[in-house]
Amino acid sequence: MSRALPELAEQILAESGWPSLAATLARAEAVGHEPTALLTQATVRRETDTATSLSEVLIWRLHRLADLTSGTTSSAPASPSAAYRPTNTRLQRRTH
Repeated sequence: MSRALPELAEQILAESGWPSLAATLARAEAVGHEPTALLTQATVRRETDTATSLSEVLIWRLHRLADLTSGTTSSAPASPSAAYRPTNTRLQRRTH
């Protein structure tokens, strides 16, 4: 991490999403991607300054860049965690 993103490494390693990011990088590597290059590509494509959770943003981007969402690995989820998508809390409330 510190080699690919030295300026962001401390922040990413402190986030609760770091283990998931590490697992995503491992899956990407297992299907033939170079993790450092992929991580760099994920950060230069769009800004990251406004991310609430940088690790979750990177996981979302890596899934797409490495094509992990199309079932290239048996353990890859069909889509990244719902944490990457805005939620509408009004839809989640039950009416009685």
